[in-house]
Amino acid sequence: MGNMEFLLELMVLLVLMTTAASGLRADDFSGAVVYLKKYGYLNAPPPSEGRRPPPQEMKAALRVFQKATQLQVSGRVDAATLRMMRKPRCGEEDSFRFHRYRVLGHWRKKMLTYRILNFTPHLGQGKTRQAISAAFRYWSDVSPLKFRETQTGRADIKISFHRKDKSCPVPFDGRGQVLAHADAPESGMVHFDSDEVWTEGKSSGSNLRIVAAHEVGHALGLGHSQHYSAVMGPVYSGYRAHFKLHPDDIQGIQALYGKPEKPPPKKSPSAPGVAPDPCGSPVDAVMLGPQQKTFVFKGGFVWTVSRSGLDPPRLTSDLWRELPGGLSAAVTSQRSGKTYFLKENRVWRYSGFKLDHGFPRKLSNIPANIDAAFYLSKSKKLIFIKGSGYWQWDETSTSGFSSYPRPLSHLFPGAPGAPDAALASSDGNILLFKGSQVWSVKLQKRVEKPRSLAADWLKCDD
Repeated sequence: MGNMEFLLELMVLLVLMTTAASGLRADDFSGAVVYLKKYGYLNAPPPSEGRRPPPQEMKAALRVFQKATQLQVSGRVDAATLRMMRKPRCGEEDSFRFHRYRVLGHWRKKMLTYRILNFTPHLGQGKTRQAISAAFRYWSDVSPLKFRETQTGRADIKISFHRKDKSCPVPFDGRGQVLAHADAPESGMVHFDSDEVWTEGKSSGSNLRIVAAHEVGHALGLGHSQHYSAVMGPVYSGYRAHFKLHPDDIQGIQALYGKPEKPPPKKSPSAPGVAPDPCGSPVDAVMLGPQQKTFVFKGGFVWTVSRSGLDPPRLTSDLWRELPGGLSAAVTSQRSGKTYFLKENRVWRYSGFKLDHGFPRKLSNIPANIDAAFYLSKSKKLIFIKGSGYWQWDETSTSGFSSYPRPLSHLFPGAPGAPDAALASSDGNILLFKGSQVWSVKLQKRVEKPRSLAADWLKCDD
């Protein structure tokens, strides 16, 4: 045996002796080697070179792992390191020895569809869909990406649950350890281990929303982050009630796709007391409100609509005190008499023209910046629309939005997505406003050709 081989054997022996002195078993060291090779910290040597990694390479790999998981960086196989290696995690390699976050690829488009092929019995269909939708929303909120669920046909991203079987080239390992894995773009494959106990709102089991956000990150092109608290960190760090993306997650997705596309600012009056022209550009919101009057909102002003057209404008705050301009949506419930105004991530509720106690409040369960809202008399429920999806809310029920959002096309086949406003008219039709046009639609009926908002509905002069 040469001097170099003797020194390597001696150093490995010293590592094993240190492991034994610390109360750890010899196979703990071997298990750590297997883990580090499996997840990309160590290169697997050819058979001719033996199975033991050089001690300095082993120490360097341990230091990278310990740093990425917020452990004391010692380069040794200690009890804390082994406990971290036994924690649930993603099945993909880490491979960030020389990168802060690793980029795996990117999609060549920014509107992506996804389909959930089956569901976890621990949450059921409704809560599974809600968790997956929330996972995608973390990424769409900080990037120009948009996501739409489809329940039939082909989709860009395919999501499924399976067990330790031959249905996947990368089989799972039963409950614990590997929770899920995903392919880089443009494969679109995302798999979750069916043997795991998937939960929401509690610390037991594995939180599907947070794990799904991690795997969706892979499907969008992000590798693992060296920040333990980042959603793209390789080891699952547990349920957090107020979970949000880490700055490293945001920087990574924006490096791939850019920052969110800001909507064009809504025009405001050029001077206080000067109303904008509702006939010349899209409206902010429309509703059938108190006293059975139809109200049109734009900027900080409101008009009532009569048979002859628009009545003179008034400041919105003259009628509803404390209400800001530039609303996202407005709707009055014909069931309770309550009027709801939505702007960004807040909601104001009025009884007639008086603000209810405790309002405004932050929105919960439905996203910020809702596009439109209306009251559906058939079901006596409120409908909130954003993009190509909708949420339905029963004011008298404690049930949530577990089965939402649903495709807007289920209500109105052929309807335009992201309408500026919506209104349930007295004749039973639903009016959808977008740009310079208005559509009159009936539930589950094909949408007909639009009319001119200014000429046909607002009856504006030329």
